[in-house]
Amino acid sequence: MSNFSDSELAEYRDCFSLFDKTGDDKIMYHEVGECLRAFGQNPTNADVAKVLNNPSQEELNTKQVSFEEFLPMLAQIKRQAVPPNIEDFIEGLRVFDKENNGTVMGAELRHVLVSLGEKLTEEEVEQLMVGQEDTNGCVNYEALIKMVMDDK
Repeated sequence: MSNFSDSELAEYRDCFSLFDKTGDDKIMYHEVGECLRAFGQNPTNADVAKVLNNPSQEELNTKQVSFEEFLPMLAQIKRQAVPPNIEDFIEGLRVFDKENNGTVMGAELRHVLVSLGEKLTEEEVEQLMVGQEDTNGCVNYEALIKMVMDDK
């Protein structure tokens, strides 16, 4: 726990308590990822599973973690965090730019976002795509990525 300042610990305890639905200073395993993200981290689902020692689905729904047990998990996620690089995201979407004009089809982008990698829900994709498509149904992916990255 000494990795965190007193003010950080107080802030983290307050945030953790928002996830503690029973008042016993514990949260469910399945809430750890969401809690880490509320703390400003951006772990993948695989990162969360790793800090929880790859629990089964049953363990995710039944096991709990205390604030004291959570802090080393937070510290590990913070240590391994890699700052996002906008160019990596642009390069990832350039693969879908068939005409090499800086745009991708909105329908194809929607499909990719709900089916590959860290999948988004249909609702999340719709929120993300509001106002992004031109009259031909194309999305300027550099502008989209910059909008998302500036929103962080």
